[in-house]
Amino acid sequence: MPEHARVAVTGADIDVALGRAREYAKYARKVVKATYSKTTDRLRLVLDNGVTCSFPRRLIQGLAGAHEKDLNRIQVLSDGLGLLWPLLDVAHYVPSLLQGVYGSEKWMTALFKQRRKLRLVDATRNLESRSKSSGVLDKRVEGTRSTGLDSRHRDRNGRIEEKRGDTLVRTLREEYGEDFLPGWRGDATLSTVRKEADMSLTELVRQHRRGKK
Repeated sequence: MPEHARVAVTGADIDVALGRAREYAKYARKVVKATYSKTTDRLRLVLDNGVTCSFPRRLIQGLAGAHEKDLNRIQVLSDGLGLLWPLLDVAHYVPSLLQGVYGSEKWMTALFKQRRKLRLVDATRNLESRSKSSGVLDKRVEGTRSTGLDSRHRDRNGRIEEKRGDTLVRTLREEYGEDFLPGWRGDATLSTVRKEADMSLTELVRQHRRGKK
């Protein structure tokens, strides 16, 4: 039988590879603080350059469905390059998270399919709205209202009515349910919630409904 090919690696090759790794390592951002916010349901990272970034918990493999007490226990490892949730036995590499890699190849494939499905649903609904506004599918009586993607009303032209920034959380709960935006006071404004959560009302409602399934 033919002998398998072998790749010879010299000590000099290893030294060169380590040198390159050290050279690029100085550009890798590191975490100095990691916290979980129940209010926004996001992982919040403070980096060594002062930048703050956050990630929806549902995107990160191993964190979906975990209890708050387990999510709050986060250890920063490897001088800020790693994160460990000891109660969940879940670990993630910080540079990968910053590059949008939230789990294994299988996990990322599932996320891609989910996002693609949501985009197709949104595109279908937008097309339907445009068709209705042009009179092709519109069988509604003039002056009546229909419900949009996230239960916000649409006007007769199919446009989603924008919520004012000073809309109170208690007012939103009348439309989306008493358990909408748990942890927020009823007199908090929508603009405050959107700023803290870093997401639109549509995404807030979408996450709320996913959590109830």
